[in-house]
Amino acid sequence: MHTVLLAVDGSEHADRAARFLVEFVKDHGPIEIHLANVEPEPIAWQTHGMEEKAIDAHLKAVARRSMKSARDILKAAGLPCRTHFGRGEVAQTLVLLADKWRCDGIVIGTRGLGAVSGLALGSVTWKLLHLSRLPVICVK
Repeated sequence: MHTVLLAVDGSEHADRAARFLVEFVKDHGPIEIHLANVEPEPIAWQTHGMEEKAIDAHLKAVARRSMKSARDILKAAGLPCRTHFGRGEVAQTLVLLADKWRCDGIVIGTRGLGAVSGLALGSVTWKLLHLSRLPVICVK
């Protein structure tokens, strides 16, 4: 069975990627899905002296909310998934998670801004395409 990492951030773009996987499974058969959300490391002034344990708990709560919609889409289609939370530079952490779970590919939603806009904005998708040795499916 093939294994994919579905990168989500709680956006409609991520939900489209989840719906893409539902259709993919209908056409190509079952796959193992690892649903992942990565939160950037907070900057010190953002945490106002919070303890590391509290910061981690807050970021995990944000990740759970960010994964809920895509997880609900997969669940409604009868597709089980494993959920994962990461912290750090988003694209780099997604690549590490995909390697850790021995994924065959990565699926991510994209805003469809185009290459020039993506470069200017530092797009996660753009970085992921360059960092990953795995195939990356970008769902517009």
